[in-house]
Amino acid sequence: MVKYSIKCSRCGAPIQWNNASLNVSCEYCGQPVNEFKKEDNLKNKFGALLKSIPLPSKESIRDKGKTLLSKQNILSESHLKSLVINVNRFFSKKKNILIFFGIPICFYSYIKINYPTKAKPFYPELPYKMPIPESTQSFWLLVGPRSQESLKSKQYWCPRWGENQYDTLLECINKPRKLKYYDKKSRLEFKDWLVFKMAERDQETQVYPTYEGLFDAAVNCKKGLIAFYRNGGIEEFEERNAKWPRSFGDDEKLEYERRKPATLARKMGKLWWVSSANNVRYDLEDGTYLSWYKNQIKENKDWLKTVSKKDYCAFREGFKHKCTNKWRLENINSAKSSLKSSKESYILNKLWAKENALEYSQLYRAACKNLKTKQYPEWR
Repeated sequence: MVKYSIKCSRCGAPIQWNNASLNVSCEYCGQPVNEFKKEDNLKNKFGALLKSIPLPSKESIRDKGKTLLSKQNILSESHLKSLVINVNRFFSKKKNILIFFGIPICFYSYIKINYPTKAKPFYPELPYKMPIPESTQSFWLLVGPRSQESLKSKQYWCPRWGENQYDTLLECINKPRKLKYYDKKSRLEFKDWLVFKMAERDQETQVYPTYEGLFDAAVNCKKGLIAFYRNGGIEEFEERNAKWPRSFGDDEKLEYERRKPATLARKMGKLWWVSSANNVRYDLEDGTYLSWYKNQIKENKDWLKTVSKKDYCAFREGFKHKCTNKWRLENINSAKSSLKSSKESYILNKLWAKENALEYSQLYRAACKNLKTKQYPEWR
C-alpha cells in the first residue's frame, strides 16, 4: 500500500500515513490523523501522482540525442561536442525537462480550449416562436469597413474566382464590403434571449443602413448562443414559394414563421460553430467544426484512391474494353481536380467563418455587456 508523508497540523512533524489506518497519531504531540488538514493530504496525493508520471531519465534523453546526432553529416566534430555539452547541461536539471515537455503540452491545451474542432453533437432547445422587435433606427456598427479577416478572405477569393467579375485583382480586393449593424434600442427581452433588429449598408450605393432582407438576432448570454430569425413573415414565404416551389418547403416555412432560426451560432472558445442549412454548415449537429467541408475533402480523397487503382473500371461486363489508360487518366485528373476544389472551398469557408465570427463576437459582447451595465454605445 502506498504511504504518504504528511505534516502534523499542530506541530508540523512528518508522519508516514497509508491513508487507511484510523488510529495513527503524531509521535510528537499526539494529534490524531483524522484531524489533519485535508489540503495537506490532497497536496501529498498530488505530489505522489506527479512522481508516478514516467518522465524520461536524463540518461535516456542524452543517449537518444547522441544517436541522432551521430547520424548527421552537417555539423563538424567540434560543433557536435559543443552541442552535446550544452544539451547535457540543459537536461541536468529536472526543471528544464519539465519545461521542455510542458511547453508543447500547454500549447496543445490552449489550442484545444480556444480553438476546438471536435465536440459532442449539440442542438439547444429554442423558443417555440421568437418575438419580433420594433425598428428604432439606432444603429451600431459591428465591424469596421476594412478588417483583417475580411482582407484575408478577399486575398484568397479574388485570384481564384474574381477574374470574371473584376477587371483587375486590386479592384476585387479593394471593393468595399457591406457593413453590418444592430439596432441597439430595438432590444427586446424574451426569457433568456435578447432580440435585436439587424441592418446592413452597402458603402457604394447606400447612405444609411437598411433592414430589408436581413435577419433579427436573438442573443442568449447564459448559453453563448446567437440565433438569426427571418423577418419577412409568412407573406414573403408564400410569394417565394409561388416562384420557386422546389426551393421553399416545410423547413423554410418554419423559418419564416420564426419557429426555427435560419442560422444558429454557438460560442466555442474563440470560434463560433454554426448550424445553417443555407450555408451547408452542420457543426453543432455533427460535433465537428466545418464538418461538411471536411467530409467533402475526405470523400474526394477516397474517390481519388479508388480511381487510382490499376484494376478500377466503372463499366459493366461486355464494356470493359472502354477502360483504357486514357480513360483511367481522365478519371484520375478529374478526381484530383475535385479534391483541389474541395480543399480550396474549405480554406475559403474557414476564412469566411473567421470573418463572421468577428461580427458574432462583437454582437455578443455588446449585448451581454449592456445587459449587465444597462449602458449602450453611441451610434457610429
